[in-house]
Amino acid sequence: MKELVENWLGRIQPFAWDVIIVAVAIIIGLLVKFIIKAVLNYKKEHTDYSLFRSILTHFSPPLNHFVPLLLLNIMEPMMDLPPRYDLILSRTMQIALIISFAVLLMSAINVFEDYIYHTYDLNKEDNLEERKIRTQVGFIRKVLGTLVVFITIAVILLSFDNVRKIGAGLLTGVGIGGIIIGFAAQKSLGNLLAGFQIAFTQPIRIDDVLVVEGEWGRVEDITLTYVVLNIWDQRRLILPINYFIEKPFQNWTRTTSEILGTVF
Repeated sequence: MKELVENWLGRIQPFAWDVIIVAVAIIIGLLVKFIIKAVLNYKKEHTDYSLFRSILTHFSPPLNHFVPLLLLNIMEPMMDLPPRYDLILSRTMQIALIISFAVLLMSAINVFEDYIYHTYDLNKEDNLEERKIRTQVGFIRKVLGTLVVFITIAVILLSFDNVRKIGAGLLTGVGIGGIIIGFAAQKSLGNLLAGFQIAFTQPIRIDDVLVVEGEWGRVEDITLTYVVLNIWDQRRLILPINYFIEKPFQNWTRTTSEILGTVF
């Protein structure tokens, strides 16, 4: 009986230690969440823009899971687990931490966008400069967001030995594969290059007044692949982004925010 009790105690002690480590990480994460929520509640009466408030607002959700995952990754070697389970837990936490860090990067991009949007406010009479900057920032944000997603997926896949070996074997055929992918993605790459051209040469900008396909409206959104035109009667005209490189259209606010017209 004494031996059974000792064996049971010997098994429960490592398990209890592991539970304590996980609990500490979760408690610290909840503490960070509580502090951020308390600060936001203290400042909720202030509706004006604040860089500090923007950082708290955007970083609060990802920090809720990033901090506990970071602590678990740091404290994981201290846990007493069988080798098989230790490997599974370690790999799972690493992948979760990579995803959490990617969300944190996306939040940083949103903070930067908030700052630019506050600095270059559209609600003014002559907003030509503001529309230029907002068009560029909006496109850059979408490109950076796409890059973060692709890099995150690549890092996760490369963390698996089998995938890394397959990738090394495929490098020998990268020339032929690149040509095939180039032909397959020709239209997508064309849209992406057209987006870069529009963002920096700016034949159109956010809030520009255009006449396209016989329709009069304002540019509501410019994405990586299409442009949304808000027609005067609240309809939306969706056009591929390379349309504005290949076909003629009218831009009534190309050099000024004033709209001129002739009445007969």
